[in-house]
Amino acid sequence: MDLYVLIFGLCICILTTGVFLNLRVNKGGVGALMAKTIASLCFVIFALFLSTTKTGVAYNASLTITCLIVGLVCGLIGDILLDLKVMYAFHEDKYLTGGMTAFSVGHVFNILGLLLLANNQVNIFSGEYLIPLAIIVGVSIVLTFTTSIVSKKVLKFDFGKFGWLVNLYSFILMLTTALSIYLCFIGLTSPMFILAIGFVLFLASDLVLSQQYFGGKKTDKTLTFINHLLYYAAQITIAMFIYFI
Repeated sequence: MDLYVLIFGLCICILTTGVFLNLRVNKGGVGALMAKTIASLCFVIFALFLSTTKTGVAYNASLTITCLIVGLVCGLIGDILLDLKVMYAFHEDKYLTGGMTAFSVGHVFNILGLLLLANNQVNIFSGEYLIPLAIIVGVSIVLTFTTSIVSKKVLKFDFGKFGWLVNLYSFILMLTTALSIYLCFIGLTSPMFILAIGFVLFLASDLVLSQQYFGGKKTDKTLTFINHLLYYAAQITIAMFIYFI
């Protein structure tokens, strides 16, 4: 039965994402916003249904599932706010700030979920793992500032007053992605590579999105399609991971 929930949920998520992408690229407007909301609701509902099949899992694993679902809900909120930014340009600053904040909070919960899941099987805060974790934090900081410098000096991105928020969000996402990749190599029983793929897709999506928001390519339909395709693939993959916990 659990496998049927996984397959049916994946099909619904892919279908609604396809409908949204078609409307977003070809028409836009309120119809595309509604389709986006439905598609985002689907990956949240998909995760919730998968969570109901996880009765009897360890306490930390149960908390991980909760954290991942909260992260997906924050993604849903961020989705809506960022699309409202496009529709109501006179409140663009507020919607962009709200959207990025929602996604940042979501990734904080993702980090917490990753640590809880790892700690269910190993003592992730012991000396054996603290040094690698510190290195991951350091690498994330370096990558964040390197990306920021390249974006501004080479790609000529204009972050304006959002520079601090972009850097903060970038660091949190970099840390989430790096941590998920690291956990693939410490012998956890859950197939962490699935979650790592999800966060790598998420990072790729935001790299594309930054070209649109800060690189002067807001109306580029190709970038819009690629960004949303990567983003929904990421969220569906993250939700799907709950099946394997």
